[in-house]
Amino acid sequence: MATPALAAPDESISGGVIGTPAAISCGGFAGSYYTVTNISKVKKVTHASKHYNGTSSNSTATYSSAKQQTLTAGVTYSAGVSAGGTADFRAVAAKLGANTRLDLAASGSKTSGSTLSISATIKPKKYVVVAAGNTQVTGKWKKNYCASGNSGVVVKASGTGKSHTIRETATVQCDLSQPSGSLAGLAKSRYC
Repeated sequence: MATPALAAPDESISGGVIGTPAAISCGGFAGSYYTVTNISKVKKVTHASKHYNGTSSNSTATYSSAKQQTLTAGVTYSAGVSAGGTADFRAVAAKLGANTRLDLAASGSKTSGSTLSISATIKPKKYVVVAAGNTQVTGKWKKNYCASGNSGVVVKASGTGKSHTIRETATVQCDLSQPSGSLAGLAKSRYC
């Protein structure tokens, strides 16, 4: 049996706000289901370093990319108890992933905290930023419960879910334009 209309896949609108009626019918459904709203996808630089080639020829080497920040996957609670944390995260992450069409990190996993090495060629008298990062996905979530098909929906827990994609790397020559919204563009605007 399908979940109530509130749980339909298209009810989650990126960046939107969905009003909740005073009473939502379970429409014949009994059990629990999750909904997510206010979904955002933001590129985050986790590692970066800037290098300059002061010679008259190309310089090709492996450069270290120092840690800037660590992203962690998980859920926080604004209502309800956190006893179901892992189960809640799995369900919320699945919804976030389905709505964004991204593969998201598992519960509790963090982006790399160690220094990364990235190979790059720097032209003479030019600056290059080597960077790594992830897309961080966040959304507001609710765990909804229907005692019976004829009852109303009760929100058992709610809060914010957060996860991230696999690592992305970029080598950015500072005097060249970079695609808008890309990790390379973010690294250039922040570190060049």
